[in-house]
Amino acid sequence: MQETLELKQRLLAEFSYREQLLNGNTETPLEILRQDAMRRFAELGFPTVRHEEWKYANIMPALSIPFISPKPSILTADEVKEFYLDEIKANVIVFVNGYYAPEHSNIISEEIKISTTSQVLKNTEGVSQFSEISGYKNETFTVLNTDLVTDGAWVTIPDKVILDLPIHILMITDAREYAPIFHPRHTVHCGANSQAHIIYSSYTIGENSGFANTVSEVSLGQNAVLRQYIIQNDNDSAYSVNSSYINQERDSNYSAVTISLGGKFIRNNHTSRLAGENSEANFYGLVLGTGKQLIDNHTLADHATPHCQSNELYKYILDDRSTGVFNGKIIVRPDAQKTNAYQSNKTILLSDTATINTKPQLEIFADDVKCSHGATSGQLDEESLFYLRSRGIPADKARALLLHAFATDVLNHITIGSLRDTLDKSIAIRLHDEDDDIVIVE
Repeated sequence: MQETLELKQRLLAEFSYREQLLNGNTETPLEILRQDAMRRFAELGFPTVRHEEWKYANIMPALSIPFISPKPSILTADEVKEFYLDEIKANVIVFVNGYYAPEHSNIISEEIKISTTSQVLKNTEGVSQFSEISGYKNETFTVLNTDLVTDGAWVTIPDKVILDLPIHILMITDAREYAPIFHPRHTVHCGANSQAHIIYSSYTIGENSGFANTVSEVSLGQNAVLRQYIIQNDNDSAYSVNSSYINQERDSNYSAVTISLGGKFIRNNHTSRLAGENSEANFYGLVLGTGKQLIDNHTLADHATPHCQSNELYKYILDDRSTGVFNGKIIVRPDAQKTNAYQSNKTILLSDTATINTKPQLEIFADDVKCSHGATSGQLDEESLFYLRSRGIPADKARALLLHAFATDVLNHITIGSLRDTLDKSIAIRLHDEDDDIVIVE
């Protein structure tokens, strides 16, 4: 607890030092917002396992690490190239330790507006839109991000623009010399009748721990369509808290597919408010846990208006001493009649020491709704294994084939074919299901 208190005090001291550097210019809208956020952080402190929302995700060990707020880190083109999605032509925006790296970025599409959070916050209009969706005041890490935000992508897709090329936001942690902690903030505004795909990916260079506290705010105008793909593949010492807040207007359609592969501690908070009739929100997730990883997915589908639909499917494959957490909440407000909401969590445990904690939650205040949830966990089906082995497939290969098939349900929701194929190959390698010439004997 003392170590946790020390980190809290260090962050408060960092804020005070920054205030002093402003030479009294602390009455700007941005600084007033940050002052309010830091006061709130001082009240909240860090969550413990006594907090219901953090019951199964103990963040305390991370807070004992001597994290340092980084300065911009310079990487070579070869160091960054390793993490590009070469098979996908995209608008690429690169951030290193939370800072924009223009020398590694490439914006191709002229019909969209892409800036950075630090640039937008220089004007009052940008500040007025900052934290507009998240509200920020009731979640510790969102509050902390609001005060100590480093940078991030600020994307505006105008009305009626159908974006042909995806946007790839590449986040790299440089942990070669020390353990950095940083707070990116991404903002995406989708105009009415627009369509777009956004890819988020995170990787680590170096062996030290890193802590990325990321917040994303997304707004969808009427009849807008947005597909987001989140690839988490940091090193075995990395910690991350990722909070996404989505607001959907009438007839909008939002989907997020989260693939969690690497990282010691991953906490994903996905919240979508279906604020307009006939809107739809979809959350899909695939977790491959090994070693002592902890991967926690918290979702909230907030049905605020009638005739809306939400779908959630999260699949976990857990090995060794890894821990998975799934907490899916569906809220149906009193006026949200004719709501359809579905939720499913399925887990395969590959060892006796792997653990899954799943908690579906339904809060329904309307009477004309269709809501369902389900959770299953267990080992691989022995009959299916026996069938494959009886057809001449070795035990390890049969096991990998079944696990790969289990993961496919989530991967199929990735609509960019080249990205889906790339991830499919990576997951196949991870599951030891590399392409082989297999002949099944009937």
